Amino acid sequence: MSPDIWNPTWVDPFVPTVGANDEYAELIEALRAAQEAVTRSKPTPAAAAAAAARLREIAAAVAQFEVDEDEQIAGKRWESAGHGQALTPPIHLDRITDTTAIGRVRIGRFHSGRYAMNGGVAPLIFDEILARLANHHRPWARTARLEVSFRAPAPLDTELTVTARLVGQQGRKRFMYGSLHHGDVLLTEAEGLWIELKPEQTHNISKELKEVAG
Repeated sequence: MSPDIWNPTWVDPFVPTVGANDEYAELIEALRAAQEAVTRSKPTPAAAAAAAARLREIAAAVAQFEVDEDEQIAGKRWESAGHGQALTPPIHLDRITDTTAIGRVRIGRFHSGRYAMNGGVAPLIFDEILARLANHHRPWARTARLEVSFRAPAPLDTELTVTARLVGQQGRKRFMYGSLHHGDVLLTEAEGLWIELKPEQTHNISKELKEVAG
């Protein structure tokens, strides 16, 4: 676990999930709960308006603590399932080596595509676990290609097994494979290519574009 959760870094230790029990973890869990509740609900206009007003109040309250991307906590709580972000379904990592990773994920209705996992969610899951494995104990690489094949519908509210494997490496290229299973049933699989960055490619392009525009 990070020695200081309020001063995280982009250095991903990529270790099995140990969980977190602190104020920021509660914030992310509450955010996920709100996403799921809104998805599952059919509120009256008055209830929707009241909830929207409360959410805007929360957004305004948290916005006063805005920092730049290097300082933010979201996405860098490495010891937690989902590492402190609420976009991708949180993956609980169970076993990790230099070339493999195995974890568990549960899909709620927030990520549903009519009674099963939305097809667009699978690439998010695979890009999450494959990228972390591709960069585990290796220089930083970025996704160059990710191809996902769907074999069977992925059920909701059910624990699924997600695996990742480093298939091989050629120079700066890292070839990855991932799969998502429900028991023995293969639901989705992916093949991907990650390419190690050159030194000049590791800079903050978003910041540079903002400075040029400003």
